[in-house]
Amino acid sequence: MNALFEILFPTCAIFCAGFGLTITSLWLAGRLAPWFLKEAAEPIPVKSYFTDLWADTDMTRMRAVTGLIALALALFAVLTLAVFARLVGWQSGV
Repeated sequence: MNALFEILFPTCAIFCAGFGLTITSLWLAGRLAPWFLKEAAEPIPVKSYFTDLWADTDMTRMRAVTGLIALALALFAVLTLAVFARLVGWQSGV
């Protein structure tokens, strides 16, 4: 049981953290996209990125800009954590 917990818990924790980061960056990007496009528009609901089956074929300018901003935010967050861990001296597998 402990071996299963040892493998399963970090996997679930990393998945949940990644999913949370994705949702947060999509939500924030949805709020920033109208400012980048300089037009008044309703932010795209985050749920539509996961449940709308035709969203990929219906790629609008707003959806594309929101996705690119979300990518930039997520990369910034992950790289900030990686640089911080490197500077502090934390190493995985030690």
